[in-house]
Amino acid sequence: MRIFRSAAIALTVLFCVATAEASPITGGFSIAGNFLPVNGQTGASSLLGAATGLDFLSLFGGSTPSPGTAGTALVTQGSGSFTGLPALFPALMTVSDFSFAGTGSASFPVLPVALFAFPSFNNLTFTLNSVSIVSQSNAQLSLLGQGIFSMAGFSNTAGTFNFTANGGGGTFSFSASNGAQVPEPASLALLGGGLLVCAGVLSRRRRTSR
Repeated sequence: MRIFRSAAIALTVLFCVATAEASPITGGFSIAGNFLPVNGQTGASSLLGAATGLDFLSLFGGSTPSPGTAGTALVTQGSGSFTGLPALFPALMTVSDFSFAGTGSASFPVLPVALFAFPSFNNLTFTLNSVSIVSQSNAQLSLLGQGIFSMAGFSNTAGTFNFTANGGGGTFSFSASNGAQVPEPASLALLGGGLLVCAGVLSRRRRTSR
């Protein structure tokens, strides 16, 4: 019975350590697609220089507005953990509408927002938590943001993104890269529990040996 108990404890500790040591996401990727600049509060079309929200469109839907419905974008480049993204067919990622300024609305929510997802690539998602306007005019919009990458088999990882939009053609490009590893609370709790079990076992053995 003691041998069985020790084995169970050892397996628990090994599981905790393996979970806590999941690798962070590395590298980055770029996507491109179409959008409409809007007033994030009313949803009305806007000049790029006055826009407070972005309505991302389907690559197959032309210029038809789709407030509150995620658009699609083509993955054009990938590196590190994202190397295989452009090779998938079709390499399409969903991009959610959001407001980057003002109060937003149900169709164009303010941050944080689950900005994009690629379920067929290890359930890749990116949650945008903060954004700032680098430059804005009727010709171009540039945003810089921070968020969290999540992908099966990896630990959640902080990341940055750069968004550049062209008002003339209604197109945008988006490049993202990973940042520092973000510890998962559940993993830390499991690791702490495993270490406590180890400490208890060692203490009991010392008392027994005396």
